[in-house]
Amino acid sequence: MTPQKAYQVPLLEALVELGGQAPVSKILERVYEKVKHNLRPKDLEMLPSGRDVRWENAVMWVRNKLREQGLLSSNSPRGIWAITDAGRRYLESLKQEEAR
Repeated sequence: MTPQKAYQVPLLEALVELGGQAPVSKILERVYEKVKHNLRPKDLEMLPSGRDVRWENAVMWVRNKLREQGLLSSNSPRGIWAITDAGRRYLESLKQEEAR
């Protein structure tokens, strides 16, 4: 499976591209477009619960970690994810590291 860390930048980029906040479904659509070429067959399988696709579940876990780190808002309305100023700065620092 694709490591969870691989979804971090696509998730943050998707939020910035969507104006800083968006419904989960829109974010997942955007993240999928960014990662679809790197997904492995196992990533596209349903979880044993039958509720989520593995890659989507991984993005949900990444979102929780980013929220705990203060990079995503912890008080946005239900079903809406929002990037914080710290999240924007973190994404920018990652892009600068890539450019080096």
